[in-house]
Amino acid sequence: MVLLSRDLLFSNPKGMKLSFLRRLFHFSGIVIPITYLLLGKNPALALTTTILVLLASAEFLRIILSLDSPFLRKHLKEKEMKNPTGSVPYMLSCLLVILLFDRLTAVASILVLVLSDPAASIIGSCLGRHRLLGKSVQGTTAFFLCSVVVLTFFPFGIAARLGAAIAATLAEFFSSRFIDDNLTIPLATAVVLTILAR
Repeated sequence: MVLLSRDLLFSNPKGMKLSFLRRLFHFSGIVIPITYLLLGKNPALALTTTILVLLASAEFLRIILSLDSPFLRKHLKEKEMKNPTGSVPYMLSCLLVILLFDRLTAVASILVLVLSDPAASIIGSCLGRHRLLGKSVQGTTAFFLCSVVVLTFFPFGIAARLGAAIAATLAEFFSSRFIDDNLTIPLATAVVLTILAR
């Protein structure tokens, strides 16, 4: 996750609009855990698979066939112009946790991604004055605290909730351009919840 600087966020209207729209798109992923909770596993799988196929197709057309979209181009980061965005690993991780883990574990893991990642971005952009290994300490702290709050609403033990929040935070912190945190955060959260909830 690349954090925008405070100066860029507040002095550059285009940067602020870009940041807001990207976070809004990220947050829209909440429809998947809500679908799982309200309608069950099969509708959630159908929705996630459909979105994944559509996004993967759009990325293929954009990158491999060089089909240009002025609207999309305005909302991409520079490094994403000729490289995949995080949208495909985002949906892939949702699909995997729904397939591999029980309902509450999958929902909790997806919600950690949907809510904690934007929270880290917002706090890191506004207050991130200290950096460690390229990440904002304030943003990482916000990610951890938001993850703890999210997991508090689920019937896991304290050790499982804290362990999963730590695992998710480490997955976000050590992400790189080779390993997308949209893929690793839900999987790390779900694995630790499953192990520590036994």
